[in-house]
Amino acid sequence: MPRPERRPLREILLGFLLEHFRSISGGLLLVLLTLSVQMGLQWLQDPWRFPLEVVKIQGDFRYLDQARLQAQLEPHLGGGFFGVDVGEVCEVIESMPWVATATVKRVWPDRLSVLVTEQQPVAHWGENGYLNARGESFVPEPTRVDLELPALAGPAGHETAVLEQYRAMSRALAPTGLRLVGVTLDDRRAWRLRTDSGVQLELGRSDTRRRLQRLVQAWPTVFAERADELQRVDLRYSNGFSVRWQQANAKTDNSKG
Repeated sequence: MPRPERRPLREILLGFLLEHFRSISGGLLLVLLTLSVQMGLQWLQDPWRFPLEVVKIQGDFRYLDQARLQAQLEPHLGGGFFGVDVGEVCEVIESMPWVATATVKRVWPDRLSVLVTEQQPVAHWGENGYLNARGESFVPEPTRVDLELPALAGPAGHETAVLEQYRAMSRALAPTGLRLVGVTLDDRRAWRLRTDSGVQLELGRSDTRRRLQRLVQAWPTVFAERADELQRVDLRYSNGFSVRWQQANAKTDNSKG
């Protein structure tokens, strides 16, 4: 039986290379491109080549401490123009309690532009917090500033509901001239109001609109002439209310069907 003809090793290797030339050359090209991109990125991110010369912080600052903001940013600005992580810088700024939103962008060739929008408090919340116009709570440092705002309070998670009720109840009481400065929702979900003249209104847990309307309807005949003496009105009755006057310091029941 004749033996198969043996091919030289050089011929075998040459055939293999010719057969797989395209795949090998494509793989080498991909490797070279990857290495080139990585080296290029490292070169661009070298802070000594493209340093950040200017960090421009803009915003209508009323409450925010700009020196503290600058100090918060310093550790995150060492990467140079291309190396700085603008997303991280934005997160650092927005983590500050007085900051509502922040926009950070690079400006060629050596500037970082930072636009900050402050929180705009519309009410005190609890002991040390505030609410913004969307009913979102935040606790800044310092915890208290000299702001004449309504004092709202309630269980955690009810911030928006309490703010909406404050607005609705303020509109409902407008015909009486009473101005709300405090609204509290207690743990039993009962509502208690306080006016700028010190009058307390007890509304209870249900029918708050109807109970307030009862007060408004009775105001001209029952309260208007003695508004300065009014101390407390308990509206938690099904068909009426009870009144405490400051002068007599006594409780008088008035039924309204």
